[in-house]
Amino acid sequence: MKKVAIFAGLAALGAFSASAQSPISFNARGLVVLSDADLSASSLIDGKLLRDNTAKDQLTTIKFPVERGAKGLGTALISNSAIGNTKSIAVPTTGGLAYVLESRLRPEDAVTEYKDPSTQFPVGEKLYVVDIANLAGPKAKFGFPVGKRPTSIDINKNELIISTGDTGKELVFIEAAADGKPARFLNLPAALDTANKITDLTWHPSGDFIAFILDNSNEVGLYKVMREAGKLKNIEMVGKPIKVGTEPSFGKFSNDGKHFLVLDSKGTQGKSSAENEVFVVDFSMDGAAEHKVASQVAVGNNTGSFAVSPDGTLLVAANAAKSGSPWSEAGAGTGSSLTLFKLGATGALTKVADYPFDGIYPQSVVFDKDGSNLAVSVYEYFDYGVGNGGVEFWSVTKGDAPTLKRQSAKINVAKGAHTLRVIP
Repeated sequence: MKKVAIFAGLAALGAFSASAQSPISFNARGLVVLSDADLSASSLIDGKLLRDNTAKDQLTTIKFPVERGAKGLGTALISNSAIGNTKSIAVPTTGGLAYVLESRLRPEDAVTEYKDPSTQFPVGEKLYVVDIANLAGPKAKFGFPVGKRPTSIDINKNELIISTGDTGKELVFIEAAADGKPARFLNLPAALDTANKITDLTWHPSGDFIAFILDNSNEVGLYKVMREAGKLKNIEMVGKPIKVGTEPSFGKFSNDGKHFLVLDSKGTQGKSSAENEVFVVDFSMDGAAEHKVASQVAVGNNTGSFAVSPDGTLLVAANAAKSGSPWSEAGAGTGSSLTLFKLGATGALTKVADYPFDGIYPQSVVFDKDGSNLAVSVYEYFDYGVGNGGVEFWSVTKGDAPTLKRQSAKINVAKGAHTLRVIP
């Protein structure tokens, strides 16, 4: 009887809770992971796909707290691509649905190599809707065309904004119904010359503006959203776009919406040899003054993206360095790191430290809902055999002297993991 009483007491205190047993700490309901099975990380450098033709692109959902084995993990076959930046999926904060861009198609099985994968991969044009209400069993619902070579997607409540490389469809707006189907579908006037295409889109936290990045001119600009009875009616450009670095690729507003943070990749995806930078852009929201670059700071090499903590005080960038090099080259599979910065109220970034870790081509990083932990995607590992991708976790110490500490366990997912979204 005493043993029973002691066991019951410990259980009441939570000593046997799932979170206490798990070496992974991540304060969220779930994570969504995209994996591209159509190429290896080194394909971006030498063009050799090195793929398993039986493997398929996947979306993986992870329910927290995690348990041993595959319980709480679910997968669905969803076409997606690691070519481009990490704005290929949108998930509302409430979860329920995931919206996935098919920017590139799967090559024919006989194709083993491209001289330039970024331009030669078959072009996609669809947006897929996936039911993720049950994180242990995501289900693909349907897909529909939005424009050829879609490059970016972002979501504000149930409003989707999508950029494509299709003339006349450069900027697509969708008001999604509860089931994910388009209740309204508009092709908006991008007001761009034919030499430029939008590669990245970001909603302002207010939902009243949309920031964009242009490829050929390497500029950043701002649209104002025009509404009527609460519904988006049109957009208009605010001021003139400004040049930012040499290869701006990924943008995100600070949590208060006062600053737009832009990653300059300094070169072609996976091939950059220069140290990347993050620029802080201050938009003139009323157009009364010129937009300006307020500051800039160096990050790592071949940086995929960055995340801002929920309290707005920290920024973490995921750096691939030369980890994605062909395995015959010296240094292949090594050099990945996270870089931690303090983010001030003025938008100024102060570097804290670099945190190296094993794993090839990390491209996406997200905070959990209170900023106590991080998750980062790993495309693959320097392991022979079938191979997997992964999601790795880091604990965050906040305050005046913030630090990161790698957690002891990771979650294996399909090879090619390249983009994460958190469901708080």
